[in-house]
Amino acid sequence: MKIAVISDTHLAHPTEGLRRTMKALFSDVDIMLHAGDMTSSSVFDYLSNWDLRAVRGNMDDFDLAARLPESRVEEVEGRRIGIIHGWGSPQGLEDKVLHAFQGVDIVVFGHSHVPLNTKKGGIILFNPGSYRGGYSVPATVGVIEIAGEVTLRHLKVDEH
Repeated sequence: MKIAVISDTHLAHPTEGLRRTMKALFSDVDIMLHAGDMTSSSVFDYLSNWDLRAVRGNMDDFDLAARLPESRVEEVEGRRIGIIHGWGSPQGLEDKVLHAFQGVDIVVFGHSHVPLNTKKGGIILFNPGSYRGGYSVPATVGVIEIAGEVTLRHLKVDEH
């Protein structure tokens, strides 16, 4: 099972860069997780061409936020994946998102724009970073592969 993981796209509409990047990096994924801040319904609609599982972020417009939950749990290949955007200061964000779920194997989150792949208390914390970059970090997305073992990696985004 190959899972695309995206957060913090911050786009008013799907750009040609987004279209090219998604096709180049994610043409073979089984599902796509988005950890919030798509910003607009048109980006949500475009990403729904994949099997999209998304949550709302703090920058999503009202119409989009009304369509999405604050958090969700997806069961994939026997693994429970919690998805949440995150909130407040990046200081302590990992602990906040970790404590938002019980009984999960992986927590996917965004908000900080900083790529992260770590483990706390036996739970994997994975932030794909921001599709647009920012805060002195490059633009990134992520991939989770589950084939018995779980493999997580970040991919650099070259165009937006």
